Amino acid sequence: MTKIAFGLVSFFALLSTPALAGGPCVDVAVPKEQIAAHNGRWIELTTEQWQFMRGIYAMHPATELGLPYGDKAVLAQLTPDGGGLVFFIDGNRACTPLAVPPAVVAIIEDVAADTISHEAPGL
Repeated sequence: MTKIAFGLVSFFALLSTPALAGGPCVDVAVPKEQIAAHNGRWIELTTEQWQFMRGIYAMHPATELGLPYGDKAVLAQLTPDGGGLVFFIDGNRACTPLAVPPAVVAIIEDVAADTISHEAPGL
């Protein structure tokens, strides 16, 4: 199993814990502590990155119709070179986690650096 695949499988295992399975939002400390316990990274996204991810969420076929909860977002990663989960933050709650592959993480980073490329990563 590749490092990236293992990281995503581990994230989904974290999500299956009872504290995260109870609804669209949980206390932000729960996933943050789980990520820290696995030596992961908890990265607060900029306003521009949050807005970009809201659009991804709204158009993703596996999400509910509409915009996600909250007024900011974080990227949680177990490996710095892999994909991760974006949690939409609503006060002290982490909501509607969205799995993102490494290519989307690269675009999220480009949004922060204001170095948008019009070609998909790897092309």
